[in-house]
Amino acid sequence: MDDELIQLMATPLPSIRKQIRKLYRPTIEEVIHVYDLLNKCVFDNKLTRPEIILKRQYKVFGWCIGSWEQLPSGSHCTIKLMDKWYCIQWMITILAHEMAHQYTWDIERPDRESVGKKGLMSHGTSFLQHRAKMAEFNIRLKHYLYINRWFKYQRFDKC
Repeated sequence: MDDELIQLMATPLPSIRKQIRKLYRPTIEEVIHVYDLLNKCVFDNKLTRPEIILKRQYKVFGWCIGSWEQLPSGSHCTIKLMDKWYCIQWMITILAHEMAHQYTWDIERPDRESVGKKGLMSHGTSFLQHRAKMAEFNIRLKHYLYINRWFKYQRFDKC
């Protein structure tokens, strides 16, 4: 499975023209498969798969929404992702980003609350702890990705 994630991130990029048209439209089954790969390779299968929703969104590629109560999925989160992407690497990178948020909410929040602290879903230390593991698979964990830089460099480390 580790090799599969590496191969997905090494998939040749479509032309910029095709990327701009956002021709890559994953099915929910593909997204769930990538979620399971990321969960195994990066998060040691500690995450419970939340409800994942693919839909058109404005000004965001993905969103992790935390809940105080456990949802039917067994998680306390719902992940919403854009339904069309520039390439598969964008989808994987954004899903990994949202899963890092899920980790801070589902795994670390109960421990924080047990010592009187509030649960967090930020871009702080607990979020960034996954950066090194993701880098092994050529996934860049960043606070924000700049689209204009992507089209200039075609590299996540520069956007």
